[in-house]
Amino acid sequence: RCMSMSRLTANQLAAPKPLRRCRSASPATSRQLNLVPDHHRLIRKSWGRIPKTQFGKAALEAFIRISEVNHSIFGDKETENRHIKYFVDLVQSSVDNLEDLEASVKPWLDLIGRGHSDFKITGKHWENFAESLMNTATEWNGPGRRHKETIRAWMLMTTFLADRLAHASRAPAHASPMLTPRVQMLTGRSAFEFNN
Repeated sequence: RCMSMSRLTANQLAAPKPLRRCRSASPATSRQLNLVPDHHRLIRKSWGRIPKTQFGKAALEAFIRISEVNHSIFGDKETENRHIKYFVDLVQSSVDNLEDLEASVKPWLDLIGRGHSDFKITGKHWENFAESLMNTATEWNGPGRRHKETIRAWMLMTTFLADRLAHASRAPAHASPMLTPRVQMLTGRSAFEFNN
């Protein structure tokens, strides 16, 4: 039960509890994406400054570090390199479609999520993925007050991606095996190539 600060005595004050990020407790489909045009501009400007290949490699390394796993989770170097490419492709596609991210990227997120449903991937892994993207973007944009809104915009976008991926990975696998990211990775083709 909340009490107003004026009713609390000095003996009742305690250090605030740290905020917990817990996206998996509520269904991803009920969340609204709260990116506004200023966020779109900040994300696009910051993404334009980031070297894409370096971003993909750094995001993968950040994911491995945050998740406390090693490179062997990808099986081989070729699969790992495809993940690096897909990390960049997903962010690029998101940046290109910020005005209607929900509709434009959702089919790809559903495809990726469902394609990972046979692996032991949890909501926490998707959160780690989002955190790795955000941390990597922060490295190139710089922390601090000057970039606070840019980092907030990246946090909103990457959280959206993680929520949708986690939701899709809990859904039954797609009826067509030709549309799974696993098959795409084996063939080196992207989701957009299969759909066009």
